[in-house]
Amino acid sequence: MKSSFVYDESFRATADYSTKQYYAMKLGAEDYVTLAAAATDRCVGVLQNKPAAAGRGANVRILGITQAISDGSGTAIAVGDYVGPNSSGKMVKKATADYNAMGLALQASSADGTIIRVLLMPGAWFRTAGG
Repeated sequence: MKSSFVYDESFRATADYSTKQYYAMKLGAEDYVTLAAAATDRCVGVLQNKPAAAGRGANVRILGITQAISDGSGTAIAVGDYVGPNSSGKMVKKATADYNAMGLALQASSADGTIIRVLLMPGAWFRTAGG
């Protein structure tokens, strides 16, 4: 039987994220999270619920295995690739030095909008070309 340790944290949403479950989130103001909007964003984790208005609770997975919306349509994601946000908050392959990775892909993706499993690894955030 599979089991895994995860760490989720509660924040407040900066907007209506009812359609953004499993998207990458970054910190906003204190106690708030906002949707990742750039490949270089330092993300805190992946949204687990669907807060329907600003100020509502946003449950964010920070560590462990999560489902995540991916975009493998431009560059395919393979199992074991470093992944992190694109400008829409979707997980994409991270191959450029100093772009912030959030973790490792546990499933492949070659299409936009595919849900994949990702091992969130905060230590991967400041990845450089050397590893």
